[in-house]
Amino acid sequence: MTATRKRLVWIVWLLFGPLLIFATFYFFPPDFKGNFADVLALFGLLAVVAMMPINVKGTDLFFIQGISLAVFLRYGLFIEMFLTQLSILVFLMNLRVTRKDSYRYPVNLLMFMLISLISGGLFYLVGGSTGEFSGNVVSQLVPSIMYVFSLIFINQILLHFLRIYVYKETNTKFFGKDMLWEAISTAVTLPVGFLLYMLHTYLGAIAIFFVGVPFVLASLMIRLYYSSQKVNDLLQKTSEIGQQITQSLDTDEILNLFLDEIKDMFVVDYAYIMDAEYVKKLSIIKCLDKDYGVIAGPVGSNVQEGISSRVWRSGRSRLYTKRSQWKNITLEVLPESTNSVISVPMKRNKNVVGIITLASDKIRSYEKHHILVLQILANYLAVAIDNAKNYEETKRRSERCPLTNLYNFRFFSELLEEKYKCLDEMPSSFSIILLDLDHFKKVNDTFGHHSGNEVLCGLSNRLVEEIGTKGTVARFGGEEFVVLLENHSHEDSLQKAEELRCTIADRPFEIFNDLGNGNLQVIYITASIGVATAPDQGDDAQTLIRNADRAMYTGAKQRGRNRVASYVGYVG
Repeated sequence: MTATRKRLVWIVWLLFGPLLIFATFYFFPPDFKGNFADVLALFGLLAVVAMMPINVKGTDLFFIQGISLAVFLRYGLFIEMFLTQLSILVFLMNLRVTRKDSYRYPVNLLMFMLISLISGGLFYLVGGSTGEFSGNVVSQLVPSIMYVFSLIFINQILLHFLRIYVYKETNTKFFGKDMLWEAISTAVTLPVGFLLYMLHTYLGAIAIFFVGVPFVLASLMIRLYYSSQKVNDLLQKTSEIGQQITQSLDTDEILNLFLDEIKDMFVVDYAYIMDAEYVKKLSIIKCLDKDYGVIAGPVGSNVQEGISSRVWRSGRSRLYTKRSQWKNITLEVLPESTNSVISVPMKRNKNVVGIITLASDKIRSYEKHHILVLQILANYLAVAIDNAKNYEETKRRSERCPLTNLYNFRFFSELLEEKYKCLDEMPSSFSIILLDLDHFKKVNDTFGHHSGNEVLCGLSNRLVEEIGTKGTVARFGGEEFVVLLENHSHEDSLQKAEELRCTIADRPFEIFNDLGNGNLQVIYITASIGVATAPDQGDDAQTLIRNADRAMYTGAKQRGRNRVASYVGYVG
């Protein structure tokens, strides 16, 4: 809600709230008859029930309807409206509504005031009367049912109006789950309220102990039941998420999936996953922002002293329900709007390998059982990331040359096969450049094999630097290298091959003379290069490689070396 709408809500309440209270007092004056203590006892019951709302599938069930019915039937409209207003205040104060959300006070007070007035008016309109119970149940039953049903519908009408015209929600339904649960809770509390009304007439405040106290205990048990159900639902969801993330072997995919699921399980405006393995300072590797969604952690985003750092050092989770509890102990860059924070360690083999921190703008967004659930998820995530890293490392080793760290020929062959498979769907030319170092055996014989390896590593770095993102560089074997250039014509590929030849031939290599005095040695080497382009110069991967090899040996090696040759469909 915008600041303008919030101010408007306060203005409307200040203009109409006191006026409606005075008008109700004037037209429906209360008749205490010395029963102030009884009224006070009923308010106490209302206040206790107001502090125990039950959340069922995202809907808060508010069980004050039955008691407010008893108050209305016994003492009339003004007392009911006044005590209901006070109970709403108790409810909101128990929620510890922040200053930012303080507009909820006038909204709820005005809404329940209108509900009381309209429902009470309809009750009187159909012939209902308030006061002591006369003993005639039938005469009061129909107006009471009208009163209760009007409570439900007026409440839903006002909520629907607020969501559309005040909160500007577009996806809202009148006949939704909120109305269903409101009807169920009201149907349950209606008999209790009517019974309390009858007994209160004869017994006074003592009736609260016979009806009100069991009602409160029943509400408490239902609240505990649904709290346990919420925990069970969270644990079930935790197990499902654990299975999903441990099935993936891609670290980035795991982190994205984890954060996407977390925001559906918890009240999350901001979430941070931090690396704590083999590091001196925590660094954010992935985060969730309510405005931007899941994003990668900023480069060099070291976490300063604060909540996450304390969790890292202690290995124990931390939970804060409002900003005042943590604002003086952290230098972390949490948004100014943040209130609730929960932070847990990711552990593997009893070692802390990461930190998960969730933050919410609302107060008391997290409870103690959330620590247990999030800790289980954190351990699932730690195992999933470790499995993915092991897989990625194994895959890297199987795809890379251990000396040069370039892709090996096995990976290159598979990549080339994939390129041919895509030719039918996305026709585009691509080329391979095959190069072989000239007289490389002489380098090994003169300076030693270790020096020769230094040349191969230096050449690999030059090729990767020169090709960049334009293609893929692999070690063909020995002193031979191969380059795949994507979306390159044959002429462009020949030009790039010439640039590579010059890069190799014109820049010296620095090595240490292992077979001599061990001093630094500067040498020059050259390469013979062959180029073949698909699909014109090769119908499949093996043919393309064979033709590039022919071009290199026939067109470059046999014609003097240190040159680029093209396969043109014939050898010679």
